[in-house]
Amino acid sequence: MSMTTYEMARVLEQLDESPEKIMFGKLLNELGNQSSERIKSAAKQVPVHVLRDLVYQFEQVIESRKSEQVESMAKDLAAQGISAEELLNYLNNK
Repeated sequence: MSMTTYEMARVLEQLDESPEKIMFGKLLNELGNQSSERIKSAAKQVPVHVLRDLVYQFEQVIESRKSEQVESMAKDLAAQGISAEELLNYLNNK
């Protein structure tokens, strides 16, 4: 039984730090470096239900990684001597 690329990607996604998972991450990163026209052209070859699932999975990852961004920003601000309270006051006054 052969697997589609998408099915294989889903299986590989479940593995921890395997070479396949690392390569899949590199593939996604390379896809992100492509022009919007090229991405749209490739996406037209994928069934809509698969695209919806991909979008859903990416949204889940984005949501889970927001805290990473907030933590990084907080560290950067703290390194510059800006407290969370000062930032909150600034944002409330804008």
